[in-house]
Amino acid sequence: MIAGTLPGGRRIDLVVLGCALGLAALGVLFVASATTGTRFQGLAARQAIWIAVGLCAMVAAILFDYRMLLKFSFAIYCACLLPLVYLLAFGARIANVRSWIRFGQFQFQPAELAKIATALLVAYLFENEDDGRLRTSAIFKLGVIVGLPVLLVFLQPDVGLALTFLPLIFVGLYFGGLPAKGWVAIFLIVAVVAGAGWFLLKDYQKARIGTFLNPDADVLGSGYQVRQSKIAVGSGGFSGKGFRGGTQSQLRFLPVQHTDFILAVIAEEWGFLGVILVLGLFAALFLRALKLAQTARDRGGVFLVLGLTGMMFFSVVINASMMIGLAPTTGIPLPFVSYGGSSVATTFLAIGLILGVQYRRFANA
Repeated sequence: MIAGTLPGGRRIDLVVLGCALGLAALGVLFVASATTGTRFQGLAARQAIWIAVGLCAMVAAILFDYRMLLKFSFAIYCACLLPLVYLLAFGARIANVRSWIRFGQFQFQPAELAKIATALLVAYLFENEDDGRLRTSAIFKLGVIVGLPVLLVFLQPDVGLALTFLPLIFVGLYFGGLPAKGWVAIFLIVAVVAGAGWFLLKDYQKARIGTFLNPDADVLGSGYQVRQSKIAVGSGGFSGKGFRGGTQSQLRFLPVQHTDFILAVIAEEWGFLGVILVLGLFAALFLRALKLAQTARDRGGVFLVLGLTGMMFFSVVINASMMIGLAPTTGIPLPFVSYGGSSVATTFLAIGLILGVQYRRFANA
């Protein structure tokens, strides 16, 4: 295993850490490219500050025993749900949603921290499940634990962020050995809920789905983002137009290019090679995280690594698919790379928890 050895014989996996740092560095670089000369100029420096905050959180998560966090996971979970309730009642509407709490010039998205808390509580649930297969009571608890923050975030309304909690359910059901008939029942329930949820969506959210199903229906309206993204990706070719050489990004044809569509900026400026570099770093990180899950010392540690990795993997797949029109535009950022202080800081916190499971893999660690 490629790992750095610390005093006391403990180890930190250098592949996971290196991939995370590499992706964050690319994020700062391309946020700077996408925002220089615009009203968003300076966001790259702010992103770097949030990365520093995230690195501090990562170190703390490594050094603090994750088993203690699991013991207090219910209290942590409840504490992280309170800001979500507060936002629904008193939150200011920013970009059509009540998702952020302001601290001076900075703003934080509590739902990102709630994802970590939810993963901890679900890991604690599996830590205390003695049966090899999930019981009905455990499935119910799993649904409630994940369903509460999903509902609170959905009501903000931020459908994309709400969806990023769902991998915890599917990882949990797979980890718990759900039989085939159980999966059939789950997918039928999801289909019914999704159909009913259509009537709760806002008009702009319905328009995004409609554009996904028929991309040419409104190319100057709801389909504009995806169309410009596809142009950016196609124009980048194999090796790209060079750093800050993209026309779609530099001439501001591509909306929200420093957040949701940062991968399209990379594709235009560094081409296919740039996209392969980014996705390759993610692939190495995820594969190594799965390896760490295999060597975890307990069930709680195994699920914690799998759950956090599953949420990151889901965000990468949806964001990359959204860029080329294979998924509706949902506002799900690319972990580490897209601009967003809450996202990058809490993602580094997740990396710290993953590394912390390896750090304490031996009984006396």
